[in-house]
Amino acid sequence: MMETDSKKYKELSCKDFRSDCDFTARGDTEQEVLEMCQVHACSAHNRCSASPATQDKIKSRIRDVWR
Repeated sequence: MMETDSKKYKELSCKDFRSDCDFTARGDTEQEVLEMCQVHACSAHNRCSASPATQDKIKSRIRDVWR
């Protein structure tokens, strides 16, 4: 049973893509998580663009987490 002061947020980790990177993005919305991941992917992994198919794959792995 969840406590009444619990809050749901969105989360995505590099480890969700079988990476050895420890980065995890957390935000209140999918868009916040996507923006954090975009900045991280470009600066840490030199992946500064993604095809529409890759973007869909990324979005599909964002999960809801209760804190």
